[in-house]
Amino acid sequence: MIIKTENSELEISIGTDVYLGSRASGQIFKKWDDFEDNQKVRLEIILKKVEELIFESEKMLLEIRATNNESSGTSHSMSLAHN
Repeated sequence: MIIKTENSELEISIGTDVYLGSRASGQIFKKWDDFEDNQKVRLEIILKKVEELIFESEKMLLEIRATNNESSGTSHSMSLAHN
């Protein structure tokens, strides 16, 4: 999974590699096997949190899209009624 912000990027590939690039730290590459078991668990927790944030964002964006579709459908119906 790749996570990007304006100033940094984190890529976690469970079982293979971890990459961090940031303005403050530069670039850091680590093999999955270089991490202690407790660090691997922490990385997996980070991934789970990111997945939850993505799901939450998706729900919000789908709600906005549905609201916008309803609004445009209403205006379209109203404009047809005026013709």
